[in-house]
Amino acid sequence: MTATTTASEQAVRPEVQALRGYTEQLVAIRSGLALLGWDQKTKLPRKGHADRGRQLGVLAGVLHERATSPELGKLISAVEDVDADNVEARVMRRSYRLSTCLPAKHVVEFTQAAANANQAWEEARERDDFDLFAPHLERVLELSRTSAELYGYETEPYDALHDLYEEGMTAAELEPIFAGLRDPINELIEQQPEADVSALTRTFPLASQVEYCERIAAVMGFDMEAGRIDETVHPFCSGVGMHDTRLTTRYQSDWLPASLFSVIHEAGHGIYDQGFDRLGLPRTIADAPGLGMHESQSRMYENVIGRSRAFWELEYPELQRAFPTALGDVDLDSFVRQINAAQRSLIRVEADELTYNLHIAIRFELERAMTNGDLQVRDLPEAWNAAYEKWLGLRPPNNRDGCLQDVHWTSSFGYFPTYTLGNIYAAQFVEACEAQIGSFDDHLRRGELGPIHGWFDENIYRHGRSFTGREFVERITGGPISPEPLLRYLDGKFGRSA
Repeated sequence: MTATTTASEQAVRPEVQALRGYTEQLVAIRSGLALLGWDQKTKLPRKGHADRGRQLGVLAGVLHERATSPELGKLISAVEDVDADNVEARVMRRSYRLSTCLPAKHVVEFTQAAANANQAWEEARERDDFDLFAPHLERVLELSRTSAELYGYETEPYDALHDLYEEGMTAAELEPIFAGLRDPINELIEQQPEADVSALTRTFPLASQVEYCERIAAVMGFDMEAGRIDETVHPFCSGVGMHDTRLTTRYQSDWLPASLFSVIHEAGHGIYDQGFDRLGLPRTIADAPGLGMHESQSRMYENVIGRSRAFWELEYPELQRAFPTALGDVDLDSFVRQINAAQRSLIRVEADELTYNLHIAIRFELERAMTNGDLQVRDLPEAWNAAYEKWLGLRPPNNRDGCLQDVHWTSSFGYFPTYTLGNIYAAQFVEACEAQIGSFDDHLRRGELGPIHGWFDENIYRHGRSFTGREFVERITGGPISPEPLLRYLDGKFGRSA
């Protein structure tokens, strides 16, 4: 098997079958953890949080024991002995190496600390009380630094953590990417007219939002018979198991984009996850290679498709029927202009696609400093406010709209840059896709998402995590990771000639 041959293209050897069988057991345990985590963020009674942390910790310990078992190491070696280039063995070898770096006690402690931090974050955010969250953040950060030391790194601790989410990408590579986006994006922001989003702040009945969100997810291609949508504080997508992908959103009666675009975004994640089941990938590779690749799909569906005029030419009448009082007198052009209004703002998840990467740059800068020991948790609120002034020219009025707005640091450091990598990957993939199947807009005006789905099935989804994000870009575009297609896309949409 060559390095470019995927698992689905090889004759399945007995050694590979044995490795797949063991992996199925690991996936089953992860599914249990995913379901408990989903329930914790959506349905769990407030008093159940303490015991849920214990449950998650125990199950994480069981998973770690199975994921570091000598038996698994032998199964991987058996495949490598008969096929040195086997991609499933390579993928599982990386997972095995990372798992065996961490002692079981550390894994259990981290899982419990993350569960407790999530509960504390929800309460702190609700009360706008950073001091309530700070000790939990310090604990998660302490354990994350320990993880970095156990994994090992060449240059800085942050690299070890970011590598978990984007294999082979370092902070030294990320820094010039963000620096290169800062000035062009700010120049485009200065060109934007005063934003008018008045039509989006009318009254949108929650029951109608729930109904329409299920419709729009299905229109995008998410299989509602293999998934569901629930309400949470911070939207996310969770692949619980085969044919079971959970989307979440939050609803605001006076701000339609909160639910509408978070559902489209999470549906992009869900469509990616559902593709592995639909295409029958073995559990050894049935995942994205990193979160940058996953974010490429969510950001593409949310922005390139979901905010395009071409998409809404057919779909907007359905949205008006769902909200006749709020949108009955708003024409298509006004609606499209308002969902694409660009302005400096404080809240990342509600940011427009032009300013979004500046929000990510701020988080990259701060979490890198915390991980490397250059920023103390107690100093985070002021550092956050200073970073927002530096990158966006704004200062949050409180911590709820500042350093308490994101849930990610309750459980992970090194994650945030994958959002911008996702935007970069998406722009590169869209250019490559359009070169083969024609303009997205032409397909969307005819209500044809099939050709787009088909291209991504063939070029990305069917390969699972056989390649890294960098390798996917090189295979598809013939060149390296580059922000230039993203800047071309943003200039075409928000530049003076747009």
